[in-house]
Amino acid sequence: MELVQTYVLRFAQPWQMDDRLSRLWEKIAHRLGEPWTLSQLAHEVHMSEEHLRRLTTQQLGRSPMRQLTYLRMRHAAELLSSTEDKIESIALAVGYHNAFVFSTTFKKWTGWRPSEHRARTHRA
Repeated sequence: MELVQTYVLRFAQPWQMDDRLSRLWEKIAHRLGEPWTLSQLAHEVHMSEEHLRRLTTQQLGRSPMRQLTYLRMRHAAELLSSTEDKIESIALAVGYHNAFVFSTTFKKWTGWRPSEHRARTHRA
């Protein structure tokens, strides 16, 4: 659902990502294991939390914290597909100190538990 919404928003308006947001999400993608807060994200791009929330929602179709979760889940899916790392290690790598919370969030976003995702991608 998130993916469809992103594509609809992307095609419905000309692509115009604020450079500050592009740099922010690129930086965050390399530091997903950190315990990011909305305040820290806003500080990184030198704007208020509300302005960051407004711009991110306008340009990506989701809030900054949902974008952070999206990046974490996408990276977790890549790690599950390409490594044999334990679920706990992957959870830590993407910013979750509790593997159960990570698994619950991953299933909510993808529809599969991490172990199911790994099994499906290794079969293909």
